[in-house]
Amino acid sequence: MPSFPALALATLLALSPTPAVLSEGQCQVLESEITWGFKESFRSYISGAIALGQWTTSGDVDYTTPVFIFSGGEGVLAPDRSSGSVAFEGELLFEGHGGVLRTSLANPTLVMDSGRSALLVFDVTGDTMDMVSVSAEDVEFVTLEWSAGDESLDIATGEWVVTGAKATLTTAGSDAFGTYPAGEEFDPLDLRLVVASSCFTESAVNPWWVAGGIGGLALVGGGVVWITARARRSPEQGHQ
Repeated sequence: MPSFPALALATLLALSPTPAVLSEGQCQVLESEITWGFKESFRSYISGAIALGQWTTSGDVDYTTPVFIFSGGEGVLAPDRSSGSVAFEGELLFEGHGGVLRTSLANPTLVMDSGRSALLVFDVTGDTMDMVSVSAEDVEFVTLEWSAGDESLDIATGEWVVTGAKATLTTAGSDAFGTYPAGEEFDPLDLRLVVASSCFTESAVNPWWVAGGIGGLALVGGGVVWITARARRSPEQGHQ
């Protein structure tokens, strides 16, 4: 007959939640940080003499002048960063005009779209500057794009860094946020993710002739032609 300690142990094991199993070929995110100014001109408007407003943050979202910082997100990515997501819990809340303007951007999620593009997704609620009430989940707010010259990858340490990714407001983001049309540039975004050593691989979108934007050779009509690849110059933080 099993002893009481053995029965107790069996009961605890049965009641314990099953640990999440990482699918083969994925990299679990161990550290995550997004640094983003949102849009400098909008921050200036909110804090200025017209709106007389403010912004507040909570959860994984913080603010250190002049940027918002999302940290502590969890998720998994493909080794080449062509798919996967990182989800954060928290809120960025803008208020102004005595409460007439009140927009919450909550639970930011980074969704990889390819090796060098992604979406930043929010749950959006509140009232826009046009006094339109909004309540929408999983809004694809801005698209993010960067070039080979904007990123660095250390496979040994598992650290991947993107600096100055171009952020562009989507149609869905414009509808939910108001104020700006689709295609409006927001502040550039910096990203840092860390996974286990050697889980990340080189990006699948790297052509064989590109090495950090230096250049290479191509065969055209039986001849050899030099091709020079110039990395996109990142817009500086706060550029409107």
